Amino acid sequence: MFRVPTLRTQRFTQLFRMMSIVTTSTARRLAWAAVLLAAAAVRLPTAIAARPYINYVDEGHVLHHAVHLLVHRTWDPEYYMYPTLPTYAVAAATWAWSPAYKAAHGQPLRHGLSAAPFRYYDVLEPWELILAGRLVNLALGLGIVVLTGLLVQRLAGPAAGLFAAWLAALAPALVIRGASVSVDPYAAFFVLAALFFAEKVREGLREGPRPRLYAALAGAMVGLAAVSKYPGALAGLPVALAVLYAGGPWKERLRRLLLAGASAVLAAVLAMPALVLRTAEVLRTLREVSAIYIHQQAGSYWDQAVHRAEWDQPLHHPELGIVFMLLTAAGLLLGLQERRWTRSVQGWLLFAAALGLLLSPYRFRALRNLLPLIPLACALVALVYARLREPAPRRLRLGLDLAAALLPLLLWTPALRDYLRYQLTLEDTREKAIAWLAQHTGPDDRILFLEEMAFLPSRIGTLGTRGEIRPWKEVVNLIEKRRARYVVLGNLTLPDGRPRIRPSLRPVILHRYQIAARFGHDPTFIVPGAHKGNHQTIYILKRVPRRGGSPPASRR
Repeated sequence: MFRVPTLRTQRFTQLFRMMSIVTTSTARRLAWAAVLLAAAAVRLPTAIAARPYINYVDEGHVLHHAVHLLVHRTWDPEYYMYPTLPTYAVAAATWAWSPAYKAAHGQPLRHGLSAAPFRYYDVLEPWELILAGRLVNLALGLGIVVLTGLLVQRLAGPAAGLFAAWLAALAPALVIRGASVSVDPYAAFFVLAALFFAEKVREGLREGPRPRLYAALAGAMVGLAAVSKYPGALAGLPVALAVLYAGGPWKERLRRLLLAGASAVLAAVLAMPALVLRTAEVLRTLREVSAIYIHQQAGSYWDQAVHRAEWDQPLHHPELGIVFMLLTAAGLLLGLQERRWTRSVQGWLLFAAALGLLLSPYRFRALRNLLPLIPLACALVALVYARLREPAPRRLRLGLDLAAALLPLLLWTPALRDYLRYQLTLEDTREKAIAWLAQHTGPDDRILFLEEMAFLPSRIGTLGTRGEIRPWKEVVNLIEKRRARYVVLGNLTLPDGRPRIRPSLRPVILHRYQIAARFGHDPTFIVPGAHKGNHQTIYILKRVPRRGGSPPASRR
């Protein structure tokens, strides 16, 4: 019988193992690429939805103050309801884009910026400012997916890490906030980064410079989380716990703890100088915000998680669902029982408990306040998967892998489908009105736009000299005198719900003008600083020829 020499057999065996490793590594990279591609695909439509207007109520809280920094060329946004890191990030991204803006528009970026301070919340220009802010949030959203996977990979292996990333990629609570400009994804990202480096501290060597480096990085991430959204500072608790759990001499543990604390303070001050330069104003603002959130009742965390998403989100599905919540609870129990995971899960639980305790007095309950906990919930579900997969035979593992791949699709496909359909078709009614007027009016037609409806001046400028923006008190006089060929009005509503345009005035208007087009269904609330929304009711009125008889008496 012919025998292959032993040396040759060993070489073939080594080659086979190398090919197997390469194949597995390649498959894993392809799987990660697929996860990130899916995560980007479900988030990207939000980045361009409602162009060139904002599409989420909180976007202006960051963007207007970024405009303030750029217009006044200052470091101080003079606004501390939210920390300054998100504002700085958007301003920096917009400034980095300024050479491309100048090349495209033929003028410096500062000439295209909207006014600061703003008069109408919806008036934010140029569009590149909004897009820059959304792309930064999109990058953070993808970063949350990656960090969730890497965190679990350190605890339970590559398969569990990939599954955790897959859950984070498609969880509606993360998707719907994945590309709108808001502070919550910043906080979630840096909290996860702090926990990731804390894990490296806990698992690292007991001596030497590397654990100290990880402790410093974990502390820096805590500082950045705090100046993204103030409760992010609570991430310092699990970081401190991880440092203490890392072992080694107590003197070394204390040194790492102090290093993490110093790094947190330094990072926070660098990203928000107002902490030391405007300390009194920051503290006063925090007290005011706390009072508002205590007395303003809105929302239920449980209802948003398992029944209907946060009220200001265009999603009529739960953000997580009862099945996911039950799997999270199972993962928590398992994580606390499994010795290899206990210390990590204890840190997560400590952070969640501290955050819940901080928020418990507040009657204003929006699920976005708990956003840093959502990736951790994905991680806990992935631990359940890892525990089931490890002892299973090969064939059963394949079945578990398939079930893991299908689980988020089964849980969240209806919600994601409806959300994507909404974002892909979202067009602000003000844009619809501009498009209609561009098609149906002539170069000599005078068009009056109601100032209170917050049309972007640049969009009205596309109509040339035909378009004019006037407040209602001037528009009503011009209507009575029939000075304009077209008038753009809406359902103006006062804060108490009464109509701003009195019913007795409507016959006067309709005697002189007829409705040529109508868009939208929402009233336009005349409230200072209020978001108008993307579905304002808009009437385009066209002047009718003079008729005999006297018009009805007008009363404003």
